[in-house]
Amino acid sequence: MTETGRVFADNFEPRQVTTRAFGRPREVLEAKVADDDDCEVASGAEGELLVRCAGPDPRHGFFSGYLKNREATEEAWRGGWFHTGDVVRRMDDGMLVFVDRKKNIIRRSGENIAAAEVEAVLLAHEAVKQVAVLAVSDEVREEEVMACVVPMPGVAADESLGAALTDWCLARLAYYKAPGWVIFVDALPTTGTQKIQKAQIFPCGEDPRRRPGAIDLRDRKRRI
Repeated sequence: MTETGRVFADNFEPRQVTTRAFGRPREVLEAKVADDDDCEVASGAEGELLVRCAGPDPRHGFFSGYLKNREATEEAWRGGWFHTGDVVRRMDDGMLVFVDRKKNIIRRSGENIAAAEVEAVLLAHEAVKQVAVLAVSDEVREEEVMACVVPMPGVAADESLGAALTDWCLARLAYYKAPGWVIFVDALPTTGTQKIQKAQIFPCGEDPRRRPGAIDLRDRKRRI
């Protein structure tokens, strides 16, 4: 992050080049994996990555602050740690593994679901060209998983395909991570570098579940 002015690097043995590992705390840059109350979580559990400089000044070497927004700066630095907004896991050997951005974490019935994990599974399906997974409101479970899918050319984007995609995920993920809603779209908004702009998919204030074509598949999600 530009705010930190430095990075962790997975260039010390033992390395983990086949995972989303990105390094271990070393020397001046300290790290903590914390829950929503900023309490450190156990090894292997997911939490937000908090970082600081070792020594008397935890902000040494970091950015000076957000432009004309002192409140945001202090909020990011609450408790003497900089809150990165990244959700990670710390392995038993101290290695940090990236999960997803905190804003992309879906909270369903107390379970944290990384949108990136569900997207990776859906992209492996032959009928899916592009996908964005996001949270929608749910009256019972707080949030539910919705998949916005651009199908491959010539593929019939109908309810049977939506059911097939949810079943595909159910066979590969914990049941609660599978999409409870699927909607097919012609295209997804992207940046100049082809990063999907999830905030631009639906207008602010719209309930995506009410969009014509949204397929309710929640009944297919069953704990086995």
